Amino acid sequence: MFTNFDIKNTRNDADTITRLSKYSEYKDLYDGDFNKAFNSTVLKIRKRYPLDNTTAQSLININLFWALTDFFKGFLTNQGITINVDDNKQSVWDEISKQNNFISVLKEVYIDNSRFGNGLFKVALENSNVRIFSVCPDCWIPVFEKGDINNISGHILVYPLEVSENGTKKQFKKIEKHHKGYIENEIWTCVNNELGRQLTDEEMEPFNVEAIEDYSDIWDGFLLFPVKNTTESDSYFGESDYKRCKSIVEEIMLTISQNSKIINRHANPKLSGSEQNLELDPVTNVRMLPNTDFIKIGTDGVKPEYITVNLQADAIQKHIDMLMNFFYILTKTPPQAYGLNIAGNMSGESLRKIFIAALAKVDDIKQVSFTSAIQNVVNCAMSFNQTPVKNVHVAWGEPIPSDYSELVNTENSRVAAGTQSKLTTIMTLDNVSEEDAQKELERIKEENTMTQYELSDKKDNDEKTENNNNLNNDKTVIDENI
Repeated sequence: MFTNFDIKNTRNDADTITRLSKYSEYKDLYDGDFNKAFNSTVLKIRKRYPLDNTTAQSLININLFWALTDFFKGFLTNQGITINVDDNKQSVWDEISKQNNFISVLKEVYIDNSRFGNGLFKVALENSNVRIFSVCPDCWIPVFEKGDINNISGHILVYPLEVSENGTKKQFKKIEKHHKGYIENEIWTCVNNELGRQLTDEEMEPFNVEAIEDYSDIWDGFLLFPVKNTTESDSYFGESDYKRCKSIVEEIMLTISQNSKIINRHANPKLSGSEQNLELDPVTNVRMLPNTDFIKIGTDGVKPEYITVNLQADAIQKHIDMLMNFFYILTKTPPQAYGLNIAGNMSGESLRKIFIAALAKVDDIKQVSFTSAIQNVVNCAMSFNQTPVKNVHVAWGEPIPSDYSELVNTENSRVAAGTQSKLTTIMTLDNVSEEDAQKELERIKEENTMTQYELSDKKDNDEKTENNNNLNNDKTVIDENI
């Protein structure tokens, strides 16, 4: 745990070293680089099954980690997000959001939040333009006041720099020390990823970096806004989505890889038989194996047969299904999240029941830190733009859109039961104001009135026609009698 801004303490801070090494592992899992993430397992498999002796992969890469993060990223953001500020400054924020492609930044931060357990928004002012972007937390070190995880005194960002001088590449580290209202910038020499010495202000001039960036006159807080996955009271950092399901995914890959090797090995079954089944070489008069897959059994009278393997497919399938069920439980995702087991057209209510755990997780993510972080980002960006705002409201889209047919049935049922007016129903279904709904209701009444008049005229006409027919029939009967 960092309690001061002395960057050289990094090499001695075990918590920071462990956290950053975990980030490297989680990045490999997301990228599907399982040779690094499961290095010891891959080495054991290759030792037992050398690549030159089998056509099957040593470890089949089934990247459920990427699929998990991608699902929740879409679940959280694909229905859009609406950010409302003071009415007279809404257009200003909309322009800042458009210039920074804010929804894309939000998706990037969520990917980091899922794979690392933490994500970072950063606000900056470049050439009088407000910039909002994401920062990967693998360069982030929070500084705690007297070791209190509930009291942050600042943040440190460590960036690698590479400069070419006379054809020689030199490595440096840029250090940003974020305080409330200002940032200290430092540049250090770097050898083998180890900090050397700090450059003087004169030596920093070619890098075009200011030693102090003071912005306290427009914003008195930090420019970094962390978000985190669900966390416990005794930890400041969130947990990666991969932590609890890593071993399950590894076992799934091992099981499928093992069976893949068995199937590959027996795809070309070996033939067994007696010596009489060997081929006679007419030149040497010696019986030879017809091919290397022939295995001699007995002497005479043994019928040749292929050696096949009993894969116990049902048992294998049950084992894989059990592992996948554990994966669904630990990740709070149903099979339908990945396009599996989708039968027919399911109603919105059915989808909500299936995705109840996933919906709960998404709401948890919003409540834990995303909503408040976005509000702080907007406040900071508007202050940097010299247009501070008083109110920021974040409205998330519905992860599962409402089922319109169900909504219509519900609204009509309430009107029929007398618990809701037709005016409210129109406002709900058409998403219009009360004034527009009143106009629509009046048009409906006019149409109903006209329809009633038309029905009444039709009835009168039908009755007249029937009476005329009756008179004609009576006249015909009288004439016939005469």
